Amino acid sequence: MAAFITILGIGEAGPDRLSVAAQKALGAARLVIASPRFHAGLASYIDGSASMRGWPTPFADLYAIIEQYRGQSVVLCATGDPLWFGAGSSVIKHFGHEHCTVIPHLSGFQLVASRMGWALDNCETVTIHGRPLDALVSKLYRRAKILVLADSHSSPAAVANLLDAHGFGAAHMTVLAEMGGAAEARFDGLANNWTHAVPDFHIIAIACPDVAPAQTGFGCDDTVFENTGKLTKREARASALSKLSPFPGAVFWDVGAGSGAVAIEFMRLAPRSQAFAIDKDKAQIAMARRNAARCGVPSLTHIEADLPDGLDVLPRPDAIFIGGGLSAAVIAHCCAALQAGGNVVAHAVTLESEAVLVDAWRHYGGFLTRLAVTYADPVGGFHGWRPLMPVTQWHFGKPA
Repeated sequence: MAAFITILGIGEAGPDRLSVAAQKALGAARLVIASPRFHAGLASYIDGSASMRGWPTPFADLYAIIEQYRGQSVVLCATGDPLWFGAGSSVIKHFGHEHCTVIPHLSGFQLVASRMGWALDNCETVTIHGRPLDALVSKLYRRAKILVLADSHSSPAAVANLLDAHGFGAAHMTVLAEMGGAAEARFDGLANNWTHAVPDFHIIAIACPDVAPAQTGFGCDDTVFENTGKLTKREARASALSKLSPFPGAVFWDVGAGSGAVAIEFMRLAPRSQAFAIDKDKAQIAMARRNAARCGVPSLTHIEADLPDGLDVLPRPDAIFIGGGLSAAVIAHCCAALQAGGNVVAHAVTLESEAVLVDAWRHYGGFLTRLAVTYADPVGGFHGWRPLMPVTQWHFGKPA
């Protein structure tokens, strides 16, 4: 069956600036779904017998509505570019690209970048529309330029509070509302004294000051993570991450996750990754969830399960870290599930768990490494070296 769904982008100027292709799609439609504020302007392009309605709540109801018109022409009117934090990607994923045609409009991000004089390829883009505000944290760094798709009129104040709480209170914020429409407006201020009341439909441009964030993207200080002492320490964590080879869109398992530190840093290094933190301790899971939110990766999935139980239902991973619950059965399960070309890294600090890693090394191959770290500490009126517990690390790369 040919495409029967057209996903159409509209700007704040409304239907008056639609392309000829967009107008033809609307004229042939039997169902049009659009925000109510566009209905009056769309009416002149639509056949009088066609049905027009607003976007459903919850969004998932949309699929059943479209199914009723399968084989007929359906037009979905989204704002800006439907495939840039828009509804288009969800609809295409559900119905398949062969059933969908996309006619994009200028995105809000493009319009904001042009108003600010910023090169869009040098900007970070993030959405908090119906998504956790904490996702913004991972975008904060020295001199960053960030474009934020807002959720409502309350978003700038919430963003300002978050920036201030993370040491970026001096960030300059610009809210550009209803861009491209007759009511376009601009509001400027600093995060630490933001007072503007703004319309619902807007994007926030943030110019970060030249200050260092508390959380770096790699090898964060141990104090960043709430923990009970069961934490993969900074140097060992950095070593593990270098061998796990994070990449955008990767699937990652953090087995025996504890504080979730390794999974959190993996996600910060691998945009759009899908990560799972598995632990049997409910309190550890709650702690890891708090760490993930504070570090800007609220989409980290937390699973309470005994090991290796709970691993069967997860998507096949590209990388696995085993920091707790180490056993021969867990290693066997992880190596079997791992994608070809993927990496497993496991750590041990006790003689018993080290013996498990030695057996794994003999059976699967890979690399066995002893990591020993010492810090300079006061000794009376002098200083000396104080060692941490040595970590035995096993790294296995599955042949492609």
